[in-house]
Amino acid sequence: MKQLIAWSSRVILIVSAVYLVTFGLIWFFKPMRALANGFLLGGLISLYNIFHLAFRLRIAGLRVRSGSRKPAGLHMTVRFLTVIFGALLVYRFPTRIDYHSFVLSLLFGYLLLATVISFYYLRKRSTISSDEGGETLGSDSESKVSRNDV
Repeated sequence: MKQLIAWSSRVILIVSAVYLVTFGLIWFFKPMRALANGFLLGGLISLYNIFHLAFRLRIAGLRVRSGSRKPAGLHMTVRFLTVIFGALLVYRFPTRIDYHSFVLSLLFGYLLLATVISFYYLRKRSTISSDEGGETLGSDSESKVSRNDV
């Protein structure tokens, strides 16, 4: 699990840096500045929400492992408020920030997280050969219950 977290956080940071540099460079082109602002604002908010969620999940996991009775919240309200703050910025500066690109880029962090985790497990699965104990779904060859009616 630690290997997954270390690898995925490294890949997410690299892809995030490429994303920010790309739209940072696009920002220098005058006609596309509003579009780049929308993508930058939405992408930054999305990435903040992903890293905040990971941080809060780590805290909640540590509390569960320590046996604490007081549950740790995931601060979903904070994540909602960051999106509302971004929407208010778009509303306040409609000529400087494109709302289409803002809304589209709000999904960037979540899609990136799902893609990286899926890629990790697909890559891990392709390296495991069938001789190493990879289980097959639907195989009940080691079942202790035998039925004659099936």
